Amino acid sequence: MLEFQPLTLQHIDLLRGYFKKQPSRICDSTIGGTFLWRDYFRTQFAEADGSLFLRSVMPETGEYIYAVPMEGDTQNALLRLKAHCETEGHPLVLSTVSEEELPDILALWPAARVETIPEWADYLYLAEDIKELAGKKYATQRNHISKFNRLYSDWQFTPITKDNLDAVKAFFDWFAEVNEKESDTYKEDERKAAEALAHFEEYGFLGGAVWAEDRIVAMALGEVQGDTLYVHIEKADIRYHGAYQMIVREFARYACTEGVQYINREDDAGDEGLRKSKLAWRPCGLLDKYLVHMD
Repeated sequence: MLEFQPLTLQHIDLLRGYFKKQPSRICDSTIGGTFLWRDYFRTQFAEADGSLFLRSVMPETGEYIYAVPMEGDTQNALLRLKAHCETEGHPLVLSTVSEEELPDILALWPAARVETIPEWADYLYLAEDIKELAGKKYATQRNHISKFNRLYSDWQFTPITKDNLDAVKAFFDWFAEVNEKESDTYKEDERKAAEALAHFEEYGFLGGAVWAEDRIVAMALGEVQGDTLYVHIEKADIRYHGAYQMIVREFARYACTEGVQYINREDDAGDEGLRKSKLAWRPCGLLDKYLVHMD
């Protein structure tokens, strides 16, 4: 039997070592993608034979779902996980399975039932596109940025550091108060964004803020893993026209250093407005994720 225990902030460095070796570019195999949602999905972890096992609980059904084991012998780890589920008396369901992980699973269980969840797909962009916004397809974003430049000629972008962290927290607190929503996922997103700022060093995120008129008007938090920048949190004061476009571009310019070729701006959670917004930035692809049932 695998010995699962609740995932807490003290386990960040342990999981970071596993995540940085992952071949896919999906956000679920990152510190932010896992820890920011660990309480909502009641995530637990176990280690055995050099592999990391993660399991969560689907809020709607209470059903256990598992990540594909990381590191070690993948096929042996999958067999061990299947045996664990059989002992516990529930089916093995693998969640947020990437394109890169699917072949190993189907090699063991060719008859497994594979389900695609469209609202889980991550939006992937070329870093150079977001940094430069060149060409006709980005004319709208450039127009918003041009207006921001005209209205707020004193604007500046600054990385988030211990010297300005309190100002960023104050901006976020204000944003959360004026944009309060009833959605459970929205509330959890806000709680964990506040946690990421409160434990900025532990998370190890990169952060940036856009200032205008001597105040913060937008912020972003993310992390680089391999050749990809994962943007986990973006907030902007929409009273400042173009602030959102500015933080997207400026954070990309700051965080996409040499070797960072892609930007993952995560999924749209089935929200139509968010989907349109993410499509407007012209993704180079959508990273599908699969739910695999070993019935």
